Amino acid sequence: MKLIPAASLFAAAALFAAPAAAAPGPAAAPDLSAYAGKYPFDVVNGHRFLDHPAVQAAIAAAVPDAKLRAGIDFAENSLGLPIARVDGGRLLIWGGAWRAEDRYNWAVVIASDGSDAQVCIYDGVGYGEDFQASQWFEAGRPSVMKQGSCPSSAEEYPPEDVAAG
Repeated sequence: MKLIPAASLFAAAALFAAPAAAAPGPAAAPDLSAYAGKYPFDVVNGHRFLDHPAVQAAIAAAVPDAKLRAGIDFAENSLGLPIARVDGGRLLIWGGAWRAEDRYNWAVVIASDGSDAQVCIYDGVGYGEDFQASQWFEAGRPSVMKQGSCPSSAEEYPPEDVAAG
């Protein structure tokens, strides 16, 4: 009986071994730019804008209160405008309550990679024209009040600070 050197056995085993699985790298950032010009309820690559996981995560990070966040949706009879490009190529999506959009509306401004989200919620019920202010949210920061309702177009963004006086 002839003994085979251990080094030869290891070399042979290496030839037949399965290649090591590559370690998964970081997930690629989403590209939300395909939504520009589409309506919020249009499906792009399998998702409506607000259903896209990156958008949902960004909104949840900016607005931790689930009750407030629940109003940012496109339920039946909601109003929406085509998604617009604003400041620095970011996307602006706007929605409002059917037949009451001047009293309740919201907007999300987000970078096309799903980062840097700003969320606006305007609930003007009980306020006169002189007291219109919307609440703006960003992840990791306290919310702030801005002048007027939420912007629905590039011309209305960014909003003005509340004028005290």
